[in-house]
Amino acid sequence: MAINIQLIKSSGAAVKDLGVPVAAHFYNYMFTHYPEVRKMFPGDMTEQRIRLFNSVILIATNIDTMEVLVPYLKELGIGHIKYDTRPEHYPIVGKSLLNTLKHFLGAAWTQEMAESWIEAYNLAAGVCIEAAYEAMAPSRFIPVNIDDVPAAV
Repeated sequence: MAINIQLIKSSGAAVKDLGVPVAAHFYNYMFTHYPEVRKMFPGDMTEQRIRLFNSVILIATNIDTMEVLVPYLKELGIGHIKYDTRPEHYPIVGKSLLNTLKHFLGAAWTQEMAESWIEAYNLAAGVCIEAAYEAMAPSRFIPVNIDDVPAAV
């Protein structure tokens, strides 16, 4: 199925008006259903909730602006290396996001909207994962050699 850009944009706009409580619900859902990922996050989630909320809005707003979206997603994927984020974590985030959107959008959440968000999320996650993989590629390793060691006295 193709992404219905208008549905992504309109649902993003709808949750944007609700603010950071959307992100709070997301994390509550994720930590309740997937407690194993809680250790990857700080104790105080205030800033993290804001970052997540802003990311969701940026992605929904720019779903049709690849020159903005792709570099952002690549940076996001690379930035998550330091948190030990792995490909198997992305479905957890995706399921938590979809359940959060469904919760807040209520009757506006349709099958077509769900399918569009699934497609959009999977594409976004793929860009993040691929960027992280490229950033960690073994081919980037440059072996140490004798010129890297100070001379003996």
